[in-house]
Amino acid sequence: MPPARRTATLIVVAIAAFYLGSVTQFHWGGFAPAWVKAAMFYQPPKTDLDYAGLSEVFTTIHDHYIDPNTNGVKLTEGAASGMVSALGDQFSRYLTPDQYKSNQTFLSGTFAGIGASVLQKGDQIQLASIMPGTPSEKAGLKVGDVILAVDGQSTKGWTADDAVNRIRGKAGTQVKLKLDRAGQTLEIELVREIITVPSVASHVFDNRVLYVRVFEFGDRTASEFDQSLKDNLKGSVNLIVLDLRDNPGGFVDAANDVISEFVQSGSSTILVSRGGKEEVKTVTGSGRAFNNRLVVLLNENSASAAEITAGALKDHGRGTLVGVKSFGKGSVQEDFPLRDGDLHLTIAHWLTPNRHSIDKTGITPDRTVTIAKATDEYAVDQNPNSFAQDTQLSAALALVQG
Repeated sequence: MPPARRTATLIVVAIAAFYLGSVTQFHWGGFAPAWVKAAMFYQPPKTDLDYAGLSEVFTTIHDHYIDPNTNGVKLTEGAASGMVSALGDQFSRYLTPDQYKSNQTFLSGTFAGIGASVLQKGDQIQLASIMPGTPSEKAGLKVGDVILAVDGQSTKGWTADDAVNRIRGKAGTQVKLKLDRAGQTLEIELVREIITVPSVASHVFDNRVLYVRVFEFGDRTASEFDQSLKDNLKGSVNLIVLDLRDNPGGFVDAANDVISEFVQSGSSTILVSRGGKEEVKTVTGSGRAFNNRLVVLLNENSASAAEITAGALKDHGRGTLVGVKSFGKGSVQEDFPLRDGDLHLTIAHWLTPNRHSIDKTGITPDRTVTIAKATDEYAVDQNPNSFAQDTQLSAALALVQG
């Protein structure tokens, strides 16, 4: 073979090997067979992760565990979950394909579940709200019930996300809850149904005040919120109460869209990512309520995107905050799809426009008003309803009209 052709052939082979090595690393990662790694020039990430140690654990289980038919997929998922858990970050987690799908369908507003929301209170998982007409209401579940176990698995050490991921499932399937209700232990079986959660609900009080509750910041929040303002801000209705209580958050961009309805220019939040790199989110400049008097309701379950919204409105002087100190989630997560599953990892912390961090401290309202119990909150999505016992909403209505 002529020297020139031989050189060209070697270059082609080298490029092909490099390309295949990249493909191998992308598709197989560190789990490709040794001969494939050698042939494709695979180089694992530079780290002190003990691949040999992980392999040894798996091999020992495979060779000696009492049940010879161990499920390799389950073991892999367990290893991935344990690795993420070792980060010590309660908001980063490994999701199986089913869990990831469930998480995404929730943010789209439709999922299969029992129609109840949960919150983490200390080391307990409690029911925070019950949607009317859902399996939870039909089965007699009550706000404040403590979930002790789901399908026989103890909730000890669980986060609210852990509980949600295990309670949700396929429509028509059963889930068994063990509850503690004021010292009484109950076991209740429920059949999951398709649940459609409203992102936004509204009501007009006294033909003056538009009350808007945002339940979560999902795919439909921006359009539903804008439509609510468009439909109701007319005539004598020119005051607004924005209720963010019990809102667990969601998408940063959805929060930015809601903030943009009230703030005409400037930033909504500052994302600080790895290495201190900053990304400033700015408002759109087109909103419907730049000059309307505004009061914002918060409580201890207002988190993440709800806090981004409240923090921005406070910094821009666009609204008075009423209620109690918020949850204090000042981090942002992103999903990284894997070959089998998903990594939900913290990729940034966020600051308010005035560069305040609320992580683990929360947002203190301008006016602190407590409420006797969660069931006293005004249920705008239920009929009939009353705000007679909702001291926080009563204070907000008085303030916005004052």
